[in-house]
Amino acid sequence: MHQRTSLFRRVWPITLFGFVGVLSLLLAPVPDSLHVIAPEIAALPPTLQKGVLLINPGVLVLVASLAGGILAHRVGLVSVLAGTASAARWVGALPMSVSIGLALGLSLAAADSIAAVMLGREWDALMAAPRNGGSVTVIGMFYGGIAEEIMLRWGVMSLIAWGLVSLIRSPSNVVCIYAAIALAALIFGAGHLPALAAYVELTPAIVARTLLLNFLAGLVYGYLFWRYDLESAVIAHASTHLGFAGWRLLAA
Repeated sequence: MHQRTSLFRRVWPITLFGFVGVLSLLLAPVPDSLHVIAPEIAALPPTLQKGVLLINPGVLVLVASLAGGILAHRVGLVSVLAGTASAARWVGALPMSVSIGLALGLSLAAADSIAAVMLGREWDALMAAPRNGGSVTVIGMFYGGIAEEIMLRWGVMSLIAWGLVSLIRSPSNVVCIYAAIALAALIFGAGHLPALAAYVELTPAIVARTLLLNFLAGLVYGYLFWRYDLESAVIAHASTHLGFAGWRLLAA
């Protein structure tokens, strides 16, 4: 199917989809640490502060959309939006993607609650701080589910897989794909650390917790991307945040 699609056709729908995810960050409050990290931005009106903070993830989505549009189909990684995968196949996998995401969200939330006893008082205070659960879930589903999957799976995983396949030139690409899934998942976990550092001091225990839980989630999303398509990974990631929301309701 990809042979009948141009690069522009493979890139622009993914880019617009990713921008929708980035725009969900407008629902997030500007972190207090911004006054220390970037006082020149903190001096702007709140609306402009949020607008400036959207630039970096917007650029990352654009770059990842282009990288995936160029490389993904070359290593068998596809997307319905990009025109390289069948919509019927994605619809068939939709219930499975939702179920996997919900189960993953509940499992990770349960594991996180067990690990919380080792993360210190500052972590406890952060978790106990009042927050708008609805906004947290929406941002998780749209920014996490859409923008992060475009960055990490469509962009980074496709790039790593293509690089390994080109370097090793093996008759089978499976080992290269597995390595790309794992490396992209590790980068996915590490990518959560800077944002977390804006709210809490990163102790070794907090770093280990963040890397491990997100790495496990990244493995699942990467596998779904490989075996099905980008949209299956997106739906699973978004559903994971619904699982988180369900756990918060159960805990309450």
